[in-house]
Amino acid sequence: MLANGAVPTLSAQASPTASALEPRSLVRAETIRAQVDARYRAVPGRGLAVTEATSTDVVESFALLTSDVLEPRFVPADDGIWYATCPVGATCPYPARRLARPAADLVVRRLALDLAVRTFLQTNADVVAVSLPTPRFTAFVVERDELVREVDVAAVARTISGNPARTLSASLRAIVGGVTRRRVFVFAGLEPTPSGRDVWVGFPRWPIPSA
Repeated sequence: MLANGAVPTLSAQASPTASALEPRSLVRAETIRAQVDARYRAVPGRGLAVTEATSTDVVESFALLTSDVLEPRFVPADDGIWYATCPVGATCPYPARRLARPAADLVVRRLALDLAVRTFLQTNADVVAVSLPTPRFTAFVVERDELVREVDVAAVARTISGNPARTLSASLRAIVGGVTRRRVFVFAGLEPTPSGRDVWVGFPRWPIPSA
């Protein structure tokens, strides 16, 4: 496993296997990136930039550990979109602490959810991963099927599309908090697989006690 200081750049190389992601979905993801970037970058004093939109298929899968680290859930990465976010004026994925934003910041997770719901509505991607502008490499990872079972994705997209500089309503805070909190993972490293590719390993930012 890589040390925590070693961060994979998902745009660094092409996948050795064919991607299931339609080329037009990646083009559309870049448009989503630009549109969302323009809205969140303009937040006075707290601007966030969306700096990258690329395929997740340079890794084989995401291994998302449970709170007891005993039963990882594997999410295939051959049909997904990766977005990178960063505080305006910072250098990421490790922004200076004076510029970094905590994962607990609701605007940070609203941005991640905004990117995810738009991507699921406008592309064929099955998974979206968004790196957060935190001091330690952290990502929001969500699958289409599980999100569709949990919320009305189109309704959430409409609700969340307003001005991010405005104070969130109680109902929107509940939606963003409920959907995102348990899907935020801290990067633990890359694990090689027999195929010669890697698995992105993460553990939950906020461990959820088992039932």
